[in-house]
Amino acid sequence: MKSTTIFIHVTIFVLYSHHSFSQEATYEFNWLKYYEAAEGKAVGIWPHWNRWLEIERVKDLHYYKGFNYIFAYPDTNPPVYNNILAAGYEPSKIMVKIDYEGKYTYPATANFPQSWAYYVDEPADHNFPYIWLSEVKNFVNTNFPGSRFAISGYKRNSQLVNYGGLADDVMFSSYKHWWTILGIWVSCCPEDPDQRSDWSDMKNIFGNKFSMTWIGAHKDLNEYPQLLAHAKNIGLQRIWLYQHDEVWDDDNNIEQFLHHAALNGYMKVFYRQVRDKIQNGQRIGRQFLGTVYPDAIPSIYDHTTLTFNQNIEINNNRVDDYYALNSITAGGAYTFTVPPQVQASFNSHGSIRLRPGFHAKSGSEFNAYIGDR
Repeated sequence: MKSTTIFIHVTIFVLYSHHSFSQEATYEFNWLKYYEAAEGKAVGIWPHWNRWLEIERVKDLHYYKGFNYIFAYPDTNPPVYNNILAAGYEPSKIMVKIDYEGKYTYPATANFPQSWAYYVDEPADHNFPYIWLSEVKNFVNTNFPGSRFAISGYKRNSQLVNYGGLADDVMFSSYKHWWTILGIWVSCCPEDPDQRSDWSDMKNIFGNKFSMTWIGAHKDLNEYPQLLAHAKNIGLQRIWLYQHDEVWDDDNNIEQFLHHAALNGYMKVFYRQVRDKIQNGQRIGRQFLGTVYPDAIPSIYDHTTLTFNQNIEINNNRVDDYYALNSITAGGAYTFTVPPQVQASFNSHGSIRLRPGFHAKSGSEFNAYIGDR
């Protein structure tokens, strides 16, 4: 009985210690692909809840996916708007939803900073009273002067035209085509995700008020190439990816959308090398290295070698880290061999000067720390 107890205690200790004692950190070199909106373009997204409710995933939309505008509910429970702010978006890049009834009516917006735009979803199609929409417009103008007022629709009819008179921006997304017959708007036929002719009609009807619109991740995945090309052709300055509700497996939709947005001049794509610190199987740190490359990873590039072709001076209180896998050649005159995980510190006259020919070769980690730490 006693020996059994000892065995159990030892087993528990071994199992517990396996998770308690941290493993030695390892490092991985990778290429990071990220996007930024092109100059003069706005690329927005209406995310789904599993992004809105995780600040890190909103940051991913902002800093890596490159969406420079984002859609929000005026909401603190759950904290949609505050999460967006915490992820680094400025209010001047947020479009806020206003509902006719329920939780997100226009008085709720007064609790949040002035945003770029205020949006009512499909008011004509849902028969929201015109007088109410006029109240919203006046509320926005009075309380948020300079902000935009936007609406959307999926029926190109006289009611949308009337409601559009109140809006600064009119967005349109429909999977049925519409025509006028004897002055009456009608639609027919099965759903068709090709909206190009409808967008052209919207441009003819609304002019510059139709400068942005939704592209739906729930139905448009196979239409991204032609829709984004047509958006460019008719001069849309802003494009918005609608991802709410229906789409949960979002990465494929987002990547495909961004890829075609970049092909049509709405986004720019960049590649940069990163060095990830891995401990216990988890990434616990990331450092950006070297040059940013547009469009593609360079075909001839050894990520374990870094050469400086100009003088670089590291001043006090600045930290620069250079990583290789074998040895460091400084100025071509002598070589440091630095074992992995060892810090090399230099404090000569408050600075270190790396002359042309400074070369990081395969094999080691080199850190230049200048000043008090």
